[in-house]
Amino acid sequence: MGLKEIEAKIREDGQKQVDDINEKADRRIKLIDERIDDYAKKQAEKVRKDKMSEIELLARQIIADANIKAKQRADKERNLVIDRVFDAAKSKILNASDKEKKEMLESLAAEGTKEIKGGAEILVDKKYAKLLKDAVPSDIGDFGVIIKSNDGKLKIDNTLNNRLKQMEPNLRPKIASVLFS
Repeated sequence: MGLKEIEAKIREDGQKQVDDINEKADRRIKLIDERIDDYAKKQAEKVRKDKMSEIELLARQIIADANIKAKQRADKERNLVIDRVFDAAKSKILNASDKEKKEMLESLAAEGTKEIKGGAEILVDKKYAKLLKDAVPSDIGDFGVIIKSNDGKLKIDNTLNNRLKQMEPNLRPKIASVLFS
């Protein structure tokens, strides 16, 4: 074997080693590329899922907020209708005939005096004084009567606004049931 043959053999062996190294490097690069691609795909999928979860959560929140606002608007409208019922009842009482008003005042006075022992003073607004005998005309500013015990320790307010205010918490659900069921 001559020098040229040895040199050719060395070059051939060297080329084989270079080719082996290049092949191993290509396989490693391909493996690294595959891992990077897998990692990138997994990260992209994770980000996509996270964003979808955020979007779904946001959508649920928007729907819940819209439902709450719609319920609040409906409740507000129902309450306005119920308020109009109370206003209509009050108006009906205030626009009743003098005979009916007299009967109501007598009933309110009798109811209040039952609660007070030892005598009482019955106050009625000046504009209704002619409807209730034995009542003291006063500036109570409302339809109805105020009963005061003679000793001043007890006072019963049987005026229209006060009675409606007392009955309203119990009547509101009943009115709502009748109107909205």
